[in-house]
Amino acid sequence: MIVIKRNYTIKILILFLATFASIFAIWYALMREQSVDWLSSQIAHQISPYTITENEDGFFIDNMLLGYGFSLPEGFRTNGAKNLVLFIDEAGQKKCEIKHFYINADKDNGLAASETTLIIPFHQQKLVFELVNKTDQDVCIEYLDEISRSVINNE
Repeated sequence: MIVIKRNYTIKILILFLATFASIFAIWYALMREQSVDWLSSQIAHQISPYTITENEDGFFIDNMLLGYGFSLPEGFRTNGAKNLVLFIDEAGQKKCEIKHFYINADKDNGLAASETTLIIPFHQQKLVFELVNKTDQDVCIEYLDEISRSVINNE
């Protein structure tokens, strides 16, 4: 009878050690810096702070986290979640692609406004609208001006 109890005790001890080792391995795999960066980037890719509504003037894009919004120029569409791409869809081809993103003002790495890049200071952020194809500058520069005039503070 004592031999059977000792066998069960050894088996239970082995199970506890295996369980502890497995939990530690999973914890270590998730807590490594590379894993944390990967997990947070996956979460950041899924969440969009923007809402898009249609009114009589066209589409209005509202950033719910920062409290600003702007109107899309007529004929423009958008795709993306966190970093928007605004474009005109003509026969399945994208024309006048404009990237929109925001950055902290203290982490702008010397980003400066130019003819193809519109930067609007907004609280501690900078709203950036950048023309993707610089060769379309003559045709598309008016859309950047139209967007800059339509940016409003929703707070």
